[in-house]
Amino acid sequence: MIESVSRRAFSSSSGTYNVRASELARERKLNIFNVTVQFLDETQQSFQIEKKAKGSVLLELVFQHLELVEKDYFGLQFTENGSPPSATNSEITRWLDSGKSVKKQVGVNAQFWLAVRFYPPEPSRLSEEFTRYLLCLQLRKLLLDGRMTAPKNTALLLASFTVQAELGDYNATEHGNGYLSSLRLLNRQCAEDERRIRELHKLHRGQSPADAEANFLEHAKRLDCYGVESHPAKDYNGKDIFIGVTSIGIVVFQNTIRVNTFSWSKIVKISFKKKQFFIQLKREPSESYDTVLGFNMQSSRAAKALWRCSVERHGFFRLRAPRRRPLLGLTALGLAAPTLARTETQALEDARRSRSSNRSFVRRSSSRTRERSNGACAPSPALTGPRGARVTHHEPPPKPAWGEQPADEESGGDILESVLRVPLSYADESESSSCGGGEGVCEGEGEGGAGGAVCVQLAAGADGRFGFNVRGGGGAPVLVSRVAPRTRAMLQEGDQVMSINDKDVDEMTHDEVVQMIRNTKGVLTLIVKPNAVYSAEETLGTEEPEACFVPLVGGSMGGRAAEQSLLLLGDGLASGAALRQYEALVRRLDYPATAAKRQCNLAKNRYRDIAPYDSTRVVLKNGPTGDYINASYINMEIPNSDVVLTYIATQGPLASTVGDFWQMVWESESSLIVMLTVLAERGRAKCHQYWPKVGTGPLSATDSLTVLTHSEHNLGYYVRREMTIKDADGASRNVTQLQYTAWPDHGVPEDAAAFISFTQLCSKLRNHRAVMPSSDEEMCSERSERVLEPPLVVHCSAGVGRTGALVLAETALQLLLTHQPLYPLDLVRAMRAQRPMCIQNASQYKFVCESILSAYAQGLTKPEQEQD
Repeated sequence: MIESVSRRAFSSSSGTYNVRASELARERKLNIFNVTVQFLDETQQSFQIEKKAKGSVLLELVFQHLELVEKDYFGLQFTENGSPPSATNSEITRWLDSGKSVKKQVGVNAQFWLAVRFYPPEPSRLSEEFTRYLLCLQLRKLLLDGRMTAPKNTALLLASFTVQAELGDYNATEHGNGYLSSLRLLNRQCAEDERRIRELHKLHRGQSPADAEANFLEHAKRLDCYGVESHPAKDYNGKDIFIGVTSIGIVVFQNTIRVNTFSWSKIVKISFKKKQFFIQLKREPSESYDTVLGFNMQSSRAAKALWRCSVERHGFFRLRAPRRRPLLGLTALGLAAPTLARTETQALEDARRSRSSNRSFVRRSSSRTRERSNGACAPSPALTGPRGARVTHHEPPPKPAWGEQPADEESGGDILESVLRVPLSYADESESSSCGGGEGVCEGEGEGGAGGAVCVQLAAGADGRFGFNVRGGGGAPVLVSRVAPRTRAMLQEGDQVMSINDKDVDEMTHDEVVQMIRNTKGVLTLIVKPNAVYSAEETLGTEEPEACFVPLVGGSMGGRAAEQSLLLLGDGLASGAALRQYEALVRRLDYPATAAKRQCNLAKNRYRDIAPYDSTRVVLKNGPTGDYINASYINMEIPNSDVVLTYIATQGPLASTVGDFWQMVWESESSLIVMLTVLAERGRAKCHQYWPKVGTGPLSATDSLTVLTHSEHNLGYYVRREMTIKDADGASRNVTQLQYTAWPDHGVPEDAAAFISFTQLCSKLRNHRAVMPSSDEEMCSERSERVLEPPLVVHCSAGVGRTGALVLAETALQLLLTHQPLYPLDLVRAMRAQRPMCIQNASQYKFVCESILSAYAQGLTKPEQEQD
């Protein structure tokens, strides 16, 4: 018996060994779990982790594989069905939680996608060129698959930077007409797009790949959808909206248009209950109740996902250190707020300490035919060079977006022959010059202060200025944007201002911050959080901020200067930077307006806060009640020409000022009146009817002036009236009145083309009625230097909002007709220097700018002989 057992156990004639079973047993014992990660360059890599391993283990393996230093901005995404995140994928995209088991989060699905989780508000503060490259890859991917939108001009500009980064400088010999057709640069790419990208590519000569990517990010960060993780929802009316979470707060989109922004400084609490997501806003001093906004999400899981996203982004961008304990009240509900390993402040500081001067990687191609590596062990092209060689890229300071370049004889004159450097100032800035002496830095506040902040004291210079500019405010961080050379020892570009003269700036608008600095006499005390990326040694001696290059005005540039200025305007409107700059403008200059404030003239003002400057007000010679009327002269000069557009901007007449109005029209020799309001809106009088109706006989405007209306024609969006004004001596003059009726008091017209057409009609009638000198003697009169035509009298209700919009529109059209560049912000400044508050709100400014861009694109801004 013993012998038979031994033979069965140790047979010498045959034997087997199950290798697979042993391996499986070994894996079961070690609990090995295989996961696949797809990188931003579309390569894949497999990783093995223990089944009970937390997300932090897998994240660290991925970051080590990529040699990624600034890893806090990135994360791993996954979906329940294992399909990649896209605009057409309705599955909720989730982020791998570093504190939970990987296996429990993904189940049987083990496919992840590396993605940017937290988008830096200022990409230029990133230390590593490789990090900026990955951020560019992420943004390109979002733009190509439709998860991120950009206006056409901006999309073309971004594509041109991609081409510069991948192909280098444009070379007419190497880059034929079809050299872009093999690259996938736009979602829907056509031949015309490639032509325009080629022309922009030519302008980027001299930019290294790092330079081009830095400029790509500078433009991309201004898009409304930059850094937004959007979640579909419905408002209280049931309309489809998207709620986005960004570094500055929570934003609401409707039809891809940002309709509301709730900054973190205004939010008290965020919460969710079942399918509803709630935002509680800070109570204003004038309010006796809390404002709570509710949104309906697609499901309770969607509401929770939005809540988690909001908590994580607030913690990363706004806290100086991670919150280590659950939020108050959530523990009892069994729900703790998600925690973060580090905040952006800590990440930037750590990256600065570990910053390397060299980084080895090569950039992927955007070729349509590029083969995608699906092998699990295929090396990532982001880490190795051709034939396995290591490629080193140094990090010189980024070159401007528009490089100086010599004329290209083979380009057919398409390349700009000369350019002018101007500051790239999409953010709001206040102007200051160099400071005086007496600056000092106090000790830091320590743990009880602003978290590494320092106290900086600056003495004003001889001109009363402190030598630095700021940007931000209104919920965004207040940052030092430019520093005069002698102030650099105290402040650096990128430093965050926490308080001014012991007053916190978190709740201040940009204007309030600037005004507080300007009002400081003597020593200005700042609590400053130093820039965590750029040290004093790196920025010392740099006398200019980052710059953008645009063409020279006039000269041999022809229409190219106008085209480039419109391109920048369109980019600014798309990103919202143009409106932020508008909001930063001074609405009323500190010019005297004593005439309007005299007791005898107060009743002549329709609105108390709108008063003409003494220097530009219309002074009546024979006014029936004195020399005052609420009206201002506005002259808009067209550069490189003898054209000056002259206006009288005035309020809509009151019943008591009708005589003054007609006396002004008579004395100014004007024969064209433009009215931009109806008589009453929402039950409120906007303008008194200062003209007689047809067939009612003449109106006695003053003791010596009568007005008669001959005809009235309603032409849809405007009414045209022909009148005659006659004085007691028998002299008379025909006057045309154009009343635009399609602009509501609160809002903007629906038809931009109709408004442009109306503005062109005003210009046409103005030109036909110009009074030119009839003799040499008149040329020697008070208008000898430049002959000014009679002004166009224009009014709405207050004489500043819609009135300023028409002035801006006509001036812009005239600039484009003469092939001059258009900078609407400068035109608004020029108007407000002559009459306060011209163009009252951002919606009016945006409407006029967009109307001009649309008209230019349709060829409506060309002279009649040039139009098709």
